[in-house]
Amino acid sequence: MITSRLSVTVVAVALCALAGSALADNSSTDQQDVWKVEQQQWKMSQTKDDSWIDTLLHPNLRYWETGTPMPRDRASLKHWSRYSNENGTVLEWELFPISTTITGNVAVVQYNYMMAREDLKKERETVTGHYTDVLIKEGGKWLFIAWTGGDDPKK
Repeated sequence: MITSRLSVTVVAVALCALAGSALADNSSTDQQDVWKVEQQQWKMSQTKDDSWIDTLLHPNLRYWETGTPMPRDRASLKHWSRYSNENGTVLEWELFPISTTITGNVAVVQYNYMMAREDLKKERETVTGHYTDVLIKEGGKWLFIAWTGGDDPKK
């Protein structure tokens, strides 16, 4: 009887461990997929490829950048992207992930960044900043639906 219970306990623990690792693998895959979307957005933005606005953003996007008076939507982002692209260039960037939390089809990503950029006068600066992004998975694809953050205040 004790041997039987011990065997059942060992099997139960093993099954729980396998189930946990299977869930971790799916979560890890989703986390990797979300992080790829984050990096893709930065790469496309650096090359001034604004197609990311139509391909990586949910139609109901709301975001609040540091230094702007209120939250904005996808149409506002599209409106201001030409101005941003004409007035500066991102030379280099690096992202420093802090956390990615996924619950169902919602991902919350937090990270810091460092970016070197150049303005129209060819003046260069290096800035740091941070974002909290929210993505949702629709049709098997992760899309940005909200974010907040931007450059850290200058010291």
